[in-house]
Amino acid sequence: MWHVEMTMDFSQPDDRVDQLEEALRRRVDTMTGFASAAQQARELERCFRYFDADGSGSVAYDEFFAAMTRLNFVGVQRELEALFDRYDEDCSGMLNYSELSRVLLGNAPAPLAESATSAVERVRARILELGGANGIRSVTHLLRRMDVNGNGLLERAELCEGLEKFGLTGLDDVPGGDIDRIMAHFDRDGNGMVSVEELHRGLQGTMPRARSRLVRAAFNALSSGGNGKVTVDDVKARFDTAKHPDVVAGRITHEKAKMLSAFERGPTKDGTVHWHEFLEYYKDLSAGVADDSYFELMIRNAWHISGGEGSAANSSCLRVLVHHPDGSQSVQEVKSDLGLRRNDKRAIIAKLRAQGIQAERIELAS
Repeated sequence: MWHVEMTMDFSQPDDRVDQLEEALRRRVDTMTGFASAAQQARELERCFRYFDADGSGSVAYDEFFAAMTRLNFVGVQRELEALFDRYDEDCSGMLNYSELSRVLLGNAPAPLAESATSAVERVRARILELGGANGIRSVTHLLRRMDVNGNGLLERAELCEGLEKFGLTGLDDVPGGDIDRIMAHFDRDGNGMVSVEELHRGLQGTMPRARSRLVRAAFNALSSGGNGKVTVDDVKARFDTAKHPDVVAGRITHEKAKMLSAFERGPTKDGTVHWHEFLEYYKDLSAGVADDSYFELMIRNAWHISGGEGSAANSSCLRVLVHHPDGSQSVQEVKSDLGLRRNDKRAIIAKLRAQGIQAERIELAS
C-alpha cells in the first residue's frame, strides 16, 4: 500500500486539487527513481491495473475513489471528485491510461481510433430501439434474454444468436468480420465474454464535453447547498419532464418519465444522488439523443437553466410582466428559477432585483 501524507491547508478548491495532483506526481517520481517520461508511463500503466478493479481498461469514479482511499487520501472526497473530473478530459465518466498519463506526466500516447464501426453502430441503434423509453438502461434485461446458459455473461455464440433474434441479420461471422469487431468493442477485459457492465459501457459511448458541462450545471443548481450531493426526493420533486423527449413525442406520460428518472446507480440505494450517478443517468439519455441543440434544450428546460441560443434557448423559466418604479412595463425572465414557487411574488421580485431589475410589482401569466 502506498502512504501519502498531505495537509489540506489551502482555502481555494483549485489549490486543494492541485495539491492532490502534485502528491500523485511525486509518488510516480519516487516509484520510478525520477526516470524518463517513457519509463514513468510504463510504471503508471502497471499501477493503473491496480486501480482498474474490473479489468475493463478504464476506471469509473468508484474505482478511482477506492484506489485513492487505499493510497491514504481520506477526508477529501470533494477534491477527489474534482480531480477525477480534471483527469477525465473527454467527460466520458471514465479514466483510461491516456487521460491519467496526459495529466500526470504530460506524455500521453497517441489516442486510439474509436471502434465505432458500422456493425457496432447497428447493434447500438437496435438496442436503443428495443429499450424504448429506458434506452440503454434496459441492457440488463436484454442481456438476460440473450444469455442462454444463465451465467450472466454473453459468450460469442450467445451474442451471435441473440443479435440474430433481435433482428440484426447479415453480420459476418468470419475472422476479422463483424462479429469479431463487435466482440472487440464490447469485451473490454478480453476474456472472450461480454458482461452487463461491458455491454452498458460499450453502448454509452462518450458524451461530448459540451453536454457534460450542461449536466454539471444542472447538478450544481440542484446542490446549491455546496455539499456536492442531493436527495432523490429533491431530484424527483424538481425534475421538469415537460421537455423529456418521449413525453414530447407522446410515447410516455409525465408520471412515467418521473418513474424512469432513477438517478441512483448500483446495488446500494442511500437516498442520495451523487454527481457521478447524475452524470451516468444523462450519459444513458444522451446516447439516444442525436441533436445537440435538442439535448441542450432538454437539460435547460428540465432544470430551469437560463441561456442557450436559437432552438436551444431555455423556455421553461418564468416570464413575468414587471411594473417598474418609473411607470414603464416590461416582460422579464426570472433566470435560473429552479425551486422558485410561482405564487411567491416576494421571492420572484427579490430574484429580479438580484438580476438588476427594479420591480414595484409583477403580474404572472395565466
